[in-house]
Amino acid sequence: MDTRHPAPLTSLEALLKPDLIELLKPHFRSKHYKRGEALLRQNELWQQVFLIETGLIRLYFLRSDGREFNKNFYREGQLVCPLTPHMLHKPALFGISCIENCTIWQCSATSFMEILQGHHAWNLVQSHFLSQLVDHKLQREHDLLSLSAKERYTAFCERQPELASRIPLVQLASYLGITDVSLSRLRHAAK
Repeated sequence: MDTRHPAPLTSLEALLKPDLIELLKPHFRSKHYKRGEALLRQNELWQQVFLIETGLIRLYFLRSDGREFNKNFYREGQLVCPLTPHMLHKPALFGISCIENCTIWQCSATSFMEILQGHHAWNLVQSHFLSQLVDHKLQREHDLLSLSAKERYTAFCERQPELASRIPLVQLASYLGITDVSLSRLRHAAK
């Protein structure tokens, strides 16, 4: 396992003082994952904070019949962590896996929270990421309920053009709530 310190904790730099960022860095360890490898399986306890150095990951729900539904995607520089006591202490309602080969810095979620709480910064971090999560969920719910498949795809491409080309067709189709065949048609029509 790599023992270098992570590149600046990009997702946290705007929120935390530099000395707190420096205090957090030694608690992170780098790990390499292959495409398709799981960081967290549904029903496991979520014990790690993930900071993506390279690559792309997805959060997804797995039904009992084996069908997967993508919840969200995260890329370089983004931090993914349990934000509530339920997320930390109860079995995960979703899984996390790599869409691409990834280098991910990991830290114990408990240690991460304790350090931030010890410096009166956890509430700020938690509030920031919960706010982002709620905004994302509201936009996604709006899009799924109010837009056609073509409009959802167009909106995704406009909001996140760098991801539209990186996410495999089947994964993006699941996220957009359409079939991969329909998404393929939309992509060809958009060219």
